[in-house]
Amino acid sequence: MNTIDGDKITIDDSVFSNELITEREGYDAVLYMLNTYWEETGSDDSTELLNKSGYGSDTFKPKDSDLWRYWLEAIDKVKKVGPPLF
Repeated sequence: MNTIDGDKITIDDSVFSNELITEREGYDAVLYMLNTYWEETGSDDSTELLNKSGYGSDTFKPKDSDLWRYWLEAIDKVKKVGPPLF
């Protein structure tokens, strides 16, 4: 399998990761991800975000690969910076 981004996304935008995080890290990552999404898009429409979330017909390919990247960045930020303070 050819992967990029530390074995978390493949060349064809399939997601792959065996990394585990705690419940707290997951919650903090969601907060970071939502904030990044809002900053990048200017949208506070949760329906729009939910429609872009999840997987398409292939359970390893997200509907929107940018959201997967936001998620990876959010987890990395939690591990490096800690919980969000906003």
